[in-house]
Amino acid sequence: MKNIKITILLIFLSAFCSISNSAQQTSPSPPSEELQRRITQMEAEMKEMREELVKIKQSFPVNQPTLQPVSNDTTVAKSETNAETKSESKPNQTVEATKQTKPLGVDIGSARLIPYGTIYFNAFGNNAGTNNADVPLFATPTGNSNVSASVRQTRLGLKLEGAKVGNARLSAILEADFFGGFPSVGIGENFGVVRLRLANARLDWEKTSVTVGQEWMVFAPVNPTSLAASAIPQMAAAGNPWARIPQIKVERKLNKNFTWAGAILAPQTGDFLTNAAFFLQPTSRASSSVPFFQSRIAFADTNWLGSKKVGSVGFSAHYGRSRVFTGTTNIENNIESLGIALDWNFPLFERLNLSGEAFFGRNLGGFQTGVFQSYNNDFAYRNGTTLIAGGVRSIGTHGGWMQFGFTPDVLQNRLGIYGSIGIDNPRDEDLISRTPRDFRTQNFAFAFDLIYKFTPQFQIGGEFRRLQTLYLLSGRRNANHVNLSAAYSF
Repeated sequence: MKNIKITILLIFLSAFCSISNSAQQTSPSPPSEELQRRITQMEAEMKEMREELVKIKQSFPVNQPTLQPVSNDTTVAKSETNAETKSESKPNQTVEATKQTKPLGVDIGSARLIPYGTIYFNAFGNNAGTNNADVPLFATPTGNSNVSASVRQTRLGLKLEGAKVGNARLSAILEADFFGGFPSVGIGENFGVVRLRLANARLDWEKTSVTVGQEWMVFAPVNPTSLAASAIPQMAAAGNPWARIPQIKVERKLNKNFTWAGAILAPQTGDFLTNAAFFLQPTSRASSSVPFFQSRIAFADTNWLGSKKVGSVGFSAHYGRSRVFTGTTNIENNIESLGIALDWNFPLFERLNLSGEAFFGRNLGGFQTGVFQSYNNDFAYRNGTTLIAGGVRSIGTHGGWMQFGFTPDVLQNRLGIYGSIGIDNPRDEDLISRTPRDFRTQNFAFAFDLIYKFTPQFQIGGEFRRLQTLYLLSGRRNANHVNLSAAYSF
């Protein structure tokens, strides 16, 4: 409406000036005093109209861009990089764009609850017996070749962001997959049972954070990259200790590069009763009445050796105890659980990355080390050809894994090539028993992976894995595993 008024006023002014000029050309000239008076009056009126025009223009923004529809593909990151466009946008456009770029979720006060997940499809085959068909960890003395497919590595989760508690930022996460076993029905192989992965809340201050709930353990936290092994990390039982355990964890940033983490964790032994369907009963670690204690110190740099990429090296330690009862009289045996680990993840060159871990310790079967063997409850000493009973003995082990990741300068950097190798080597002296048992004395594995990312959300991959497992009585057993994978994340 104001634009119309301005236009009418300008037209009126032009017409008035034209009429005045015409009148001056056709009318007889008035006396000089009268002419001067008219000129002065006209100048005053023109000045008044100019002032009115200035006032009207000042009521509008400096720039009047044409309204453009906000695209569904608009992202916050994109709008922030275009400062000129952002500054010229109208307020209602900015609000609309912000709403459309928010991740799918529900606002809860100042916080936002966001669903996320990854759908995994894995088609696989094994040429011999393994402990697990879709994500095998070691070869077995018995078993047949097989081919099948599974989606039970699919994971779904919820995360809470944006909440505040005093000066701290509050976040939370709940994540599960379908790798919790199978129901006892004839077609149960496709009815993967829900398994809890993560469930924790976290408070973050400027330099300190506290996490309470089930989370990845502090000890040996790095894992290889693999689409074939997401429910259980690649190289588990072959040099890669891992676990997600209920805990209270504190992290402290000491300076720009160094971070310390410490945690008190629920004890996990690896000897939980497989027939315990509902009621929780204590394992040998819980029976010790001593929780796990873990700590890690790490050095990280966002420009590792001038590569402009992130790199880190960490050193971690673990301590726990087990109480094992043996014999008909329930003789009590207390054994310790100890572990030391070194982990690394950094670029070697612009397109080549190296990650891995090395560890040693005792009674670590709860982290799938010792090839799932924590202690020998029938240990015996050798005295010549005679075996002497030695009670319960923790099984010592050492090992590690390493992975090279290479991104070739082809296919718009969407292809990743990975080569991994790992070994877990229990101490032979700890595997001697009065009654012969087929202990696993070593587990060696290597794998090759190709992963192609069509988009940041959708990727496909292929993996070949070779497992070589040594048994005390059965000898060496080999198995080859091939896995074709697809994953879509949201």
